[in-house]
Amino acid sequence: MPTESRARPASAAKPSGLKPTLLGSAFYYLFPVRRGVVLRNMRQVFGECLDERELKQLARCYYSHFFKSIVENLAMFWTPQRRLTDKVEVAGAEHLRAAAEQGKGVLLLTGHFGNWELASIGAMLQFGEYRDRFHVIRKSLSAGLEQLVFGRSLRAGLKVIPRFDALGQVMRALEKNDVAIFIMDQHTKVGGGSRKGLAIDFFGRKAGTNRSLALLAAHTGAPVVPATAYRKPDGKHVMEFEAALEWIADDDIEQELRLNTRRYNEVLERFVLAHPEQWFWMHRRWKLD
Repeated sequence: MPTESRARPASAAKPSGLKPTLLGSAFYYLFPVRRGVVLRNMRQVFGECLDERELKQLARCYYSHFFKSIVENLAMFWTPQRRLTDKVEVAGAEHLRAAAEQGKGVLLLTGHFGNWELASIGAMLQFGEYRDRFHVIRKSLSAGLEQLVFGRSLRAGLKVIPRFDALGQVMRALEKNDVAIFIMDQHTKVGGGSRKGLAIDFFGRKAGTNRSLALLAAHTGAPVVPATAYRKPDGKHVMEFEAALEWIADDDIEQELRLNTRRYNEVLERFVLAHPEQWFWMHRRWKLD
């Protein structure tokens, strides 16, 4: 089935100051974990402005970033909290606090950018007033595995909301003026009786996109604050918050949800283009055709 593709400035596809490392390149060639998926995804986004050689160069930069993130996350098991906070710079904290001043809670729009685990932990440790008030929606694990995989995040103040009771728990978190984190860059089922997903453009092609964020924003009036993470060339990590998005109103509620969900995807597109080697390209984002 033919897909739409929107041209991107070639300059937007250049790795943001990061270069492929020897180990990252070896990871790309010797352990081709979903390499075909990575390259297909990159062709969807950059196929009209990068040739195959440039796409493979970008993929090697991505694998280098991904390999380095794995090493960093393993090192977190014995890294003191003070050193973790030193590794992460928080930008735009005033936007998060300004949104919280409305007293309706905060809906955080984000995705898998940079080293999101290290950056989120380092950032949470710098928000003492929000300890145990950041909530993320994801599949829950057994108690032992939860501590092994996410123990550092839990100790930093992250609370987990299981998917089976997500909306009710998010509503209760917002009533306490807490922050609910929505990771919006992965596929959500559309159709088949599902009310979770909408088929919304993402880089010129329909992608199953979660509708819950727009539903909650419409129902509660809670501001939606975009957030991204990225690694700088000097190795420092940044967690950056932006000003809350303005709500797009429409007389038709379904159209209103679609318009705002498309706005969320546009934000994520911008984050991908800002640091193209640091998005999670291994995920099969486009599954609707």
